[in-house]
Amino acid sequence: MKLELRTQPLNRVRGQGLIPGVMYGRSIESTSVQVEDKAFKDALKAYGKNMTFKVKLDGKTHTVYIKNVQSNILKPSEIIHFDLHRISATETITAEIPLVITGKEKFYQTRAFPQQALSALTCEVSAGSGMQQLEVDVSGLEVGDAIYVKDLTMDAGIKIKDDPEHMIVVIKEASEVEEPVEEDEEVEGEEAEDTEDEAEIKEETTE
Repeated sequence: MKLELRTQPLNRVRGQGLIPGVMYGRSIESTSVQVEDKAFKDALKAYGKNMTFKVKLDGKTHTVYIKNVQSNILKPSEIIHFDLHRISATETITAEIPLVITGKEKFYQTRAFPQQALSALTCEVSAGSGMQQLEVDVSGLEVGDAIYVKDLTMDAGIKIKDDPEHMIVVIKEASEVEEPVEEDEEVEGEEAEDTEDEAEIKEETTE
């Protein structure tokens, strides 16, 4: 993605079909930049906020990741500002990688279902590494089976920081739904008892 230095006011930049932003990092000063709307949205779609990628600015190449994105409150699809965090080849970032359960179709016609216990992994990601999401396949599991953090295999450059014994998903069997007939009958019985008690009180009063 090619960046340009921003020298104009924010509204004027946006009026030209560009998105203003800022790039910063440990070894560089905070720099105001701008980029074409489509180019940034393509990068956001391809890398999300968990993957590093290359950008060019003034003839130099930098490794960055998208730290923050601001959208128009009234029009969420319109991005109005972004933050890029530059990192060196030896630095790492902490990223939340979403977990997506796949293979659930196997259980659609059964009384079993996958219950997800962990929605994302906290990972330490090296420059040039990362992933937008991690798919966890449950198609080979049966009722009572589970997948834990320790069962996962990650790409090179990604280190999981979560407890290895943390459960991600377990296959459970749906319990039968009890019909509330007994409860209704019990309530009716209580109402009948109350009516009988009231009748006895009236008889005593009459006497």
